[in-house]
Amino acid sequence: MELLDSERGQAVQVGAILLFGFLVIGLSLYQATVVPQQTKATEFGAYLDASDDLVSLHNDVLVTATRGVQSGTTVQTGVQYRPRAVFINPGPPTGSLSLTESREINITGAKAVNSEPEAVQTVWDGSEQTYESKVLRYSPDYNEFDGTPITVSGVSAQREAGANVVPISGQTLISGNRITVVSIDGRIGQTSTRTSLTVAPISSATRTVTVTGNGTDISLTVPVGSNATAWNRSVIAEQMEEENRHVLSTTDLGDDEDPTNSLVRVTLNGSYTYELRLAKVELSSSSAASTVASPSARYYVPVTTGAVAPPGKSVEYVVEVRDEYNNPVEGEPVEFDIVSGDATALGGSNITTNDEGQAPFRFRVDNSADSDVKIEVVVTLDLDDDGFAETDKQTTYTIPLVNGSGGGGTGAGDDGSTGEINPPQEDEDVILSGATAVNGNDGARISLNNTGTERVVTSFRVSFYYPDQGGNGAETASFNGSPAQNVGADQYTLGPDQVTLPSDTTTDITVGFAANKNLDTRGDFFILTVQFDDGEFATYFVAVP
Repeated sequence: MELLDSERGQAVQVGAILLFGFLVIGLSLYQATVVPQQTKATEFGAYLDASDDLVSLHNDVLVTATRGVQSGTTVQTGVQYRPRAVFINPGPPTGSLSLTESREINITGAKAVNSEPEAVQTVWDGSEQTYESKVLRYSPDYNEFDGTPITVSGVSAQREAGANVVPISGQTLISGNRITVVSIDGRIGQTSTRTSLTVAPISSATRTVTVTGNGTDISLTVPVGSNATAWNRSVIAEQMEEENRHVLSTTDLGDDEDPTNSLVRVTLNGSYTYELRLAKVELSSSSAASTVASPSARYYVPVTTGAVAPPGKSVEYVVEVRDEYNNPVEGEPVEFDIVSGDATALGGSNITTNDEGQAPFRFRVDNSADSDVKIEVVVTLDLDDDGFAETDKQTTYTIPLVNGSGGGGTGAGDDGSTGEINPPQEDEDVILSGATAVNGNDGARISLNNTGTERVVTSFRVSFYYPDQGGNGAETASFNGSPAQNVGADQYTLGPDQVTLPSDTTTDITVGFAANKNLDTRGDFFILTVQFDDGEFATYFVAVP
């Protein structure tokens, strides 16, 4: 006999199968719709993190360039998805970091001002100066999110969204009257989900050159990315022109002059003076060995200015070797030779520059010396930075005797840029006719006799102060009540403290001094250089009775 409820179990089975089918369909829909949206959100967050990392990298480039310290940044070039118990994440994507081919940096029309050493003026004479730099490019490759490439140059960092450029950092090329040009070199290996990058100094901007226009405006051509046209239309260029009155224009160069469309030309008003800093850094994967060589010596300048040779005393004369970026070069051989004068070298004549790029040469002046000491300096230079020396540059410097028995050497090289030394009693000269201690003996009153037409003293510097035996040397000096300037500092423009020297008249001027301890100028000796309103210089060796 057949039971009435023998088919009830089939309904339960069919129901279970239907429920399972709905579950599978739901899970499939979730995998196909919700998971991609969550993946896209995760990738968007990773892209923002990568943007922040690249801004930090741009900051590291500037810090390394100006401070000479190595730095590092980890860039999130991929994505780490959160684990899922049921659903499946796509494969982890990894974007790429790469450096472009080298692009040219050109600086044209920049001329060193007259207060810069002669060698600096010879290099920075307004002619074109050429360097090279690369640009870092981050190309994201996400599964769902369509991220735009990001580029980092020595000028700025930005997203390049098709025909538009969106800045993610400020520009660092122009700030007031300061120009900072950074060259990037190096190589980057294979990238991973998180890629560590190192920024190492090759030539850090420890020296600044003051430049102005050479009768024309100053032009800076620099690489900014892979879309210079869009960069020039962006907020970066707009702010550069609006916020800095020195900037006349920014332009991209066009296809004929720049087929790569990566260069922007910034034109500066040449009637102003600018503080120019140049640097070179190496950008590489942290695991990669350095492949960028340090630039070779291009020129050298005397660090010791206003040196004198006291009989029976030792004297140190220092020169500094610089590269094409105007920064000190360590490890360069410098040869010194005493070509005339009664003096003997101390500690050798072949000296290698230290970590500040300086070579100190010491010599002792004979007690019976009766003439100036002349030293010849020879440095081997690689003028085109190809790794091979093209010339041996030599210059003779004259160090006058303290007692004044020697000739009128300048102590500033063959150009005689410091002007006449103790001008003789002739027409049209401004002559030092006397000196005496004043102000409680911490100052000196000098008498300048103008034998020519009226002149105005517009700037001054005290390059050297030699105390009497057992006395204290001055650290700062002022002229006619001007703000105090360090002894050995550059020429200081007097402004309201200028002194007019009427024709055929002797004018008294007070030179004030200061030191950490009590100062007594009596018996001391100092070197004073003044500049007149006609641009001429005169240097006086002043012995205070």
